[in-house]
Amino acid sequence: MKVLIACLFLVAAAQATEWAKVRPVYKTRPGLRPVIPGKIIGGGVATLGQFPYQAGVTIDFGGFCGGSLISESVALTAAHCIDGAFIWEVVLGAQNINDNSEPTRQTFVSQNAQLHENYNPNTINNDIGIINLGGVASGAGISPVRLPSRSQVGTTFTGDRVRVSGWGRFSDSNPSISPELKFVDVTVLANADCASYYGNIINDSKICVDTNGGTEGTCNGDSGGPLVVTESDGEVTEIGIVSFGSSAGCESGAPAAFTRVTEYLDWLEANAGVTIRP
Repeated sequence: MKVLIACLFLVAAAQATEWAKVRPVYKTRPGLRPVIPGKIIGGGVATLGQFPYQAGVTIDFGGFCGGSLISESVALTAAHCIDGAFIWEVVLGAQNINDNSEPTRQTFVSQNAQLHENYNPNTINNDIGIINLGGVASGAGISPVRLPSRSQVGTTFTGDRVRVSGWGRFSDSNPSISPELKFVDVTVLANADCASYYGNIINDSKICVDTNGGTEGTCNGDSGGPLVVTESDGEVTEIGIVSFGSSAGCESGAPAAFTRVTEYLDWLEANAGVTIRP
């Protein structure tokens, strides 16, 4: 059963909802039924190994979020995928989340996660957290995503084409997550344009994308997943973490909002043990 947490804004009449805790109902354990086929809204189906940093995160054996590998032993996700939970199953190297036989697949079960100490579920501020895997993730089809450099702090990425991936629902009417990993390319909006919909809940710690009239973007179950940009050297860098969308629905045409990773480089260095590039 999905959980939609509606937030009242200080200024805007529009509402936002966190996209977490959608029941995965997939077969990692006996007794769970398979998902109804679905997908991230729009986009294409990923090939095995195309997103070596992508993580699938099952929360307390029920909810589902995305995530990304940022070091060999730490996954990055949204704070609302951690808040109030006790145990996380992190799957890496997967394309079909139902298929335990995939040769690159690795699974970690952790009770060691940390959300940002100033996370606020009412304003969805500081929606960032980490999961310590308790082991080393490595091998074919698995590698960490690059984090932004300190020189990119203050970069808005407005107008850039970026890519988001996940196993989230393909429509508002679909009740469960996708078995296959999907991805879609979207365009970064200016924060002022995003705030015209969501009001002053949009601040410098958030980054938004256009959903092309609700035909392309993220949905329930994509929470915590990575938004990446391909830089001039050909490498991808994670600049956003799937955070929230409109309570009017994933297909409403409203912007999708992400946690802006460049605002949390010090926090990540201090808490995840990663080294941030100059």
